[in-house]
Amino acid sequence: MFERRWVTDPKNIIKGTDPETVAAKTEAALLRLRGIDESMVNSFFAPSSLPPVPEEPSLETAAELILTAVDEGTKITVFGDYDCDGICATAILYHFLVNFLEADADYVIPDRFGEGYGITPEAVTRICEQGTGMIITVDNGITAIDAAARAEELGISMIITDHHLCGEKLPGCDAIVDPHIESSMFTFRDACGAGVAFTLIRRIAEELGIEREELEGYLMCTAIATVGDSVPLTADNRVFVRLGIEAMKRLKLSPKRSGPYRGGNGYFRQEQDALQGGFSEEGEDDDSDAGIPFSAGITALMEACGIYADSTLTSTDIAFKVVPKINAAGRLGSAQRAIDLLLSETIVEAREAADMLIRDNNTRKSIEQEIYNDALSPDRMLTGENDRLVVSAGEDWHQGVLGIVASRLAEKFNRPAIVLTLSEDGDDPVYKGSGRSVENIDIHSALIACSGYLERFGGHIRAAGVSIRRSQIKPFIEAMNAYFEQLEGSSQMQTAEYVVDAVVPGGMIDIGFADMISAFEPFGEGNKAPQIVLTGLILSGCSRFGADNSHLRLVFSAIGPKGALVRLEGVMFRAGNLADTVSHLRRVSVLCTPKRDSLHPDQLLLLITDIHDFDLDVEKITGYMYNNPYITYESFAIDANFLRVVYKGIMTLPEKFTFNDLIGMRMKLIAYGEYCSWYRLRCCIDIFTELGLLKRPSKLEFTIDRGIKKVDLESSLKYRALKTEAES
Repeated sequence: MFERRWVTDPKNIIKGTDPETVAAKTEAALLRLRGIDESMVNSFFAPSSLPPVPEEPSLETAAELILTAVDEGTKITVFGDYDCDGICATAILYHFLVNFLEADADYVIPDRFGEGYGITPEAVTRICEQGTGMIITVDNGITAIDAAARAEELGISMIITDHHLCGEKLPGCDAIVDPHIESSMFTFRDACGAGVAFTLIRRIAEELGIEREELEGYLMCTAIATVGDSVPLTADNRVFVRLGIEAMKRLKLSPKRSGPYRGGNGYFRQEQDALQGGFSEEGEDDDSDAGIPFSAGITALMEACGIYADSTLTSTDIAFKVVPKINAAGRLGSAQRAIDLLLSETIVEAREAADMLIRDNNTRKSIEQEIYNDALSPDRMLTGENDRLVVSAGEDWHQGVLGIVASRLAEKFNRPAIVLTLSEDGDDPVYKGSGRSVENIDIHSALIACSGYLERFGGHIRAAGVSIRRSQIKPFIEAMNAYFEQLEGSSQMQTAEYVVDAVVPGGMIDIGFADMISAFEPFGEGNKAPQIVLTGLILSGCSRFGADNSHLRLVFSAIGPKGALVRLEGVMFRAGNLADTVSHLRRVSVLCTPKRDSLHPDQLLLLITDIHDFDLDVEKITGYMYNNPYITYESFAIDANFLRVVYKGIMTLPEKFTFNDLIGMRMKLIAYGEYCSWYRLRCCIDIFTELGLLKRPSKLEFTIDRGIKKVDLESSLKYRALKTEAES
């Protein structure tokens, strides 16, 4: 917050004096940004049927092999993965084999820490010893050449279903179903592992005359996995999630809520319910959704996440409430618990399993926060302000949460981040870890370019896993710096910004506006939730809520239609520590996604991404060129004159000063008529620190080097990245 610049296309500044006009203009802007023309609107907003099963030969082969194995009484083992996608894919295929085909089947989920990702020759041997005659992989296997060779050696039939990229050589097995095989007939290639498994059982269902309605539970599970695996929510994936969520809404969720409730916004209640992990005693034996696969498990999990019969349900709820609970099991080495939940046959059994996942997730969050705090300490941080990436290393960090910590570091510093922990001791110990990237930076390509320093690595554009020896960490960082330096546009890497979908008057949005936004659901990769800037807001309330008071609840007022005063409420997650600063603001603009409150559907709620302490008057803009004609606002522009004003203000402070001194100095500049937003001030501090004019012993402490008389602003990378050029 206060650290990111907002940019938008001038065409997306919406004006209007009534909510209906503003909503209609905003909808047109959002459709234009997504490349949706008039002929595509109906199918985008209201898909009514599943996409046809691809006419893919590998699907035909796999279906025939499975049906033959079932007829012959061959034991089938499904080999999955320990993340949400792999768990859901395993449950889908295993449940279908047992319940629709009456197959002799079992499943295997490898241990994240003992075995790692993917099927191995050793795993094939163990499975064979248990009497299995056919192995079907889900969400893995496309690079398992040695495992496939071992299966052939042992005389076991093997089918691989996967969605990951292929290598130069494919495994030698009976059938491979993967949309990324170049010769495949899949028209859509971005399905997750569960999506591929669901497509396979749909093909078998067609062969046996099983109706779509009987597969509704598998569709729900596919929707959860698709959101959880962050694949693009376009085309087939969008339909899977949209129809899957509609199916979940038809489940008979409980209207009851347990745990203390003190009123207020629905997010308070949801947080409390999730922490309690409890359920109402009433209706515990209600299995009225019996017959729908996974209905008991999904019902119990949603209730445990604070999603009830009178709640709204969106892909955001799935992404931030449901998926983490499933992933937590695998992260802590107990993926079996998530499988047990999905396969529960009664609501009582499912609620017991859901309670365990809630506890797992609370443990995961505690471990994650502890490691995140430790990762930020100078002793752990191996990179500095001038590095193009963030690398932090510990000795005994839990491997299951390193990816989440890396993601948080990448978001905080707006740079690719890698988090490492000691894996193998010795004279030159091995560190193992996870990397996460930022928008427009391909971390996997960077690792390929610097692979000579790594023991092992793998991943994709935004996420990766690495193993590296201690002696190679420093040269690896230098090589990554050199790689990122030569990327086109790398000078902007440290200039954090949000690209805004639309700028609208805050007093002109209502429930109808929120419904217009929700029509663009499901949100995720490839279809991000619209980021709307609301202007003209007055902050009238600020309070903390949630576990450890980690979130903010904000109340605003604005001038609405015909001059009436409008009240708006919003929540800002992980911003509780900024409560003291935010509470002193008055005229603000917020970057948010308006929606209906989950537990008070007749009320509007703003999911706030960022807030700035100046009302953005759209008549006061500074031209800014960023590939296309984007604009930024005066409160985000930095120029030499403003830097001189701020520096003079800083020189009036003691040689050693604190963040609180900056607050007072800023208020004086505002009183003198300077447009001194927190964003502009913090950018100045960063530039002065880079030029050596200031030193920063800690986040809240500063010292002035009064011996420096003159500096060249152009020598600051931060200044060059932030410079704006006014339109003539």
